[in-house]
Amino acid sequence: MKIDLNAIENSVLTRKALPASLRPTLLEQTKSDWSKHPRFDGKAAFFMNIHRNLINGNASMTQALEDMLDMSESDLPIVIQQSRLLPAGKNLISFAHGHHEIEDHGYFPQFALLYPELDRALALLDGDHKVLDEALHGAEEALDLLGAGDPTRDGISTLYKHSKALELILDRHINDEEEIIIPIFLRHG
Repeated sequence: MKIDLNAIENSVLTRKALPASLRPTLLEQTKSDWSKHPRFDGKAAFFMNIHRNLINGNASMTQALEDMLDMSESDLPIVIQQSRLLPAGKNLISFAHGHHEIEDHGYFPQFALLYPELDRALALLDGDHKVLDEALHGAEEALDLLGAGDPTRDGISTLYKHSKALELILDRHINDEEEIIIPIFLRHG
């Protein structure tokens, strides 16, 4: 079944929660009960930890960039080098791409076979990943430009805008993805 990813209620850039039309297709499991489930400490906790690392890594980059925007431009080269912003940002982007690659080519196809009723929910997550990939690519380009020469306040500002966009996408996507997939991990360990 197809889902219109351009509809406001479906776009990761505009939706405020999982679309109401998808809720009846989800596996029953209350989010507040997840940590009490006997299988929670397996793949469910593992995936949630990965997601928290992505969110926290981006938040650290955003905070570092905010701090740098308040600095003198002449101080930026040494501050960037000491902060390890560039390698940490590259690592975050690589980690995010790798994680979504595993989901797209490993887990999601298996979940679709096990739970055909989740087809539209998984299509929504796939659409999120496409938007996320574009945002990650933009952040990576900004990191490359920042590392190509003397860093400027404009370069910091550009990367900051990408980091804030990633924050929005990661927060919405990860919350919705967990509502869809964590109950599967709780059923199957």
